[in-house]
Amino acid sequence: MVISVLHCTGLAEGSYPEWQRMKIAFFASDDWRAAVLKALVAFGTVTALMTEVLSWFHALHVIPIAWAVVVASALIAGWKRKPANAQWQWPGLFNTALIAASVSISTVILITALVSAPNSTDAMAYHLPRIVYWVQADSVAFFPTPYLNQIMLQPMAEYLMLHTYLISGGDRLVNLVQWMGSAGSMIGVSLIARSLGAGVRGQAAAALFCATLPNGILQASGAKNDYVLALWLAALIWLSLEWEARGKRSDLILAGLALGLALFTKGTAYLFAPPILLAVLWPARRRSVRFAAVAAGCVLVINGPFYLRNLDLSGSPLGFDSAQGDGVYRWRNEHLGWRPTMSNLLRNTSEQLGGRSEARNRRIWQTVLDVHKKLGLDPNDPNTTWPGTAYEPPRNANHEANANNFWHLTILALAFPVFLWRRSPSAWLMVSAAAAMVLFCVYLKWQPFQARLLLPLFVISSPAAGIALEAVRYPLLQAAICLFLLSGARLPLLQNWVRPLTGPGSIFRTSREDQYFADLTLWNNKQSYLDTVAAVKASGCRMVGIDGNANQIEYPIQVLLLLSDPSYRFVHTGVKNASKKYARESQSPCIIAGADSSGQFRILAATSSTAAPP
Repeated sequence: MVISVLHCTGLAEGSYPEWQRMKIAFFASDDWRAAVLKALVAFGTVTALMTEVLSWFHALHVIPIAWAVVVASALIAGWKRKPANAQWQWPGLFNTALIAASVSISTVILITALVSAPNSTDAMAYHLPRIVYWVQADSVAFFPTPYLNQIMLQPMAEYLMLHTYLISGGDRLVNLVQWMGSAGSMIGVSLIARSLGAGVRGQAAAALFCATLPNGILQASGAKNDYVLALWLAALIWLSLEWEARGKRSDLILAGLALGLALFTKGTAYLFAPPILLAVLWPARRRSVRFAAVAAGCVLVINGPFYLRNLDLSGSPLGFDSAQGDGVYRWRNEHLGWRPTMSNLLRNTSEQLGGRSEARNRRIWQTVLDVHKKLGLDPNDPNTTWPGTAYEPPRNANHEANANNFWHLTILALAFPVFLWRRSPSAWLMVSAAAAMVLFCVYLKWQPFQARLLLPLFVISSPAAGIALEAVRYPLLQAAICLFLLSGARLPLLQNWVRPLTGPGSIFRTSREDQYFADLTLWNNKQSYLDTVAAVKASGCRMVGIDGNANQIEYPIQVLLLLSDPSYRFVHTGVKNASKKYARESQSPCIIAGADSSGQFRILAATSSTAAPP
């Protein structure tokens, strides 16, 4: 649909001379991958702007109608100017097999995303609750909450989820947002590989490398936002390379929009994007002022309203530096310098080295401890370590929060010195990813569940891996490496710890109600949620207060009540932070639910009024 509009505006034109396209493109006369990636950037931009504009008029409920108009307009535009018929060019048996493998992995992930309920802990605590409050307010305006992540963190992924929520009438499609990020990233890395000189095999191998990332597979069927960020970063890199090579204004604008979307999706983009842009645009540094001006304009267009809301809340366009605004659970290191950076580099890198052997994992852990001791560092320094956690041996987890990409990191580590020796453009892409990793460790405290945050760096490194595999002299060795990567994708695909396709806990055998609690087993409080939901239903109250000071995981209560009756409304009570100024007098709950000190939910208070909210 959006591709039709792009064709009409000229944004989806082929990117290379005919002789080069004939050599490396899957289609000889029409580059569908470029059109899709540009369409995704356009789609993200339209989603962000549509949400902000409709929110201003308290008209988010119009989103389904608005998209119907957009789709109809795009179809009419596409009908008036049809793109040239694509001519299929056979890429060869081996390359076709690589493409088919990537498509197969993406298809299995798609099935998982469609069947499973969204159930990661973060989704239960803030990704989805913020959508519930937006829908009932008909606006994305800030609201009172004890968990400021619900309002001040970048909302682009949740805007996309919001649109699926309103169109489908619930959360059945919200997992598709991350799946879109994964599928778009595969396309994006293949295009980057092409821009760096890869042939069909290198492009297909880059997509396969991206498709088989274990952490990526696990995240792509859930409701987080790291793969969405990876998509925008991949689009930013490719569009920047395109602008650098051809100087087209449309590529420059789309690159600026991709940067704006990345910064609008997750805070880590502020750490990842600068070194990436520096490496990619260094050859075009004489035109850097032009790029900076356009990019700044695009960033402000997309992020401006959100910046203003955060300024009103905290005095900073990025919000507070901790989830409760009190500095206790602060994300950044308390002090900057080489010592915290080195400690974080050692610990974050070791998290990517976990394997099935516990003895090996403990050896890695002990080595890291020994290096800390020699450097006079504390591996559990509270100034660089998330409160309440301690550095432990790496794990071979099959969970989206901390699954590692060990073998993919090994391939990249082996390829890097070769690229550097040959002064390959791929080396600069890998250097930028490494520099982004350093910035990540400079600024953010170590956490035992943040391996997921590094997924975008593996994604943008995939083109280098594809080019490296294409350079391997023997086809049999190329095939062996690809089969090895595919073998490593089996467990993440089939036995995701919270969304398994096989086994007794399979999503095909588990009710959707139970699936919401799949990632909450640590607290052993499922029954307390169910009892609280039953008590609210029995009370007849429709305006439910939620006290989230002791436990912020509120979505299970919200979704189970809304599934039984969409007229339920929710409001936070006991809010003591800066967001309490957004409270409205009309929102008076007739029953209040919350958790005790052990995390068990119960009814905290009730009034005689059980009337439904106005």
